[in-house]
Amino acid sequence: MIPYRTILQTTAERSRLHTFLLCCGIIGSALFAIVNFSFSAVSPDYDVARQSIGELALGEYGWIQSANFMVTGVFLCAFAIGLRKELVSGTGAAIIPVLQIVLGLIMLSLGVFPVHAIHRVLLLVLFASIMLNFFVFSRRFAADQRWAHWAAYTNITAIVLLIFFALYVRSNLHHGAYTGIYQRGV
Repeated sequence: MIPYRTILQTTAERSRLHTFLLCCGIIGSALFAIVNFSFSAVSPDYDVARQSIGELALGEYGWIQSANFMVTGVFLCAFAIGLRKELVSGTGAAIIPVLQIVLGLIMLSLGVFPVHAIHRVLLLVLFASIMLNFFVFSRRFAADQRWAHWAAYTNITAIVLLIFFALYVRSNLHHGAYTGIYQRGV
């Protein structure tokens, strides 16, 4: 087992900036959800159950959803920098921040390319990256006894996301009634 000191920094060693960078993962995700659900609620021609999140960028005020993707991407990149400083060594110390940067860059790109063929490809890469990220985090948790109980939860979450992703793809290909619901499940 790797000693605690080499796996994570202690709270006392973290600067305020470092703590803020780590909080950016939560802030960015929460902000994305709030803007997405609020914007979809006030968009009269938008059906949350049927339409994907990216389709919000097609309307008159679509720039709001595009900006939402880009701001979230910036927050995820900041989170990745915080993770790189936090994960000193051990399983996933290098790959986890890289995967987070990839997620951030993809989110930025989704804001730049609203609902094009590129958007769909980016969406597939995003979902694959999210699932891969969960599995790598799971290995990280399993390597540290203090976090080992989170490994199973993280794996189960990744599998549930995979199921929602498969349902989303199937529904999207067949113009299903629940495409938006399945996408939001991921």
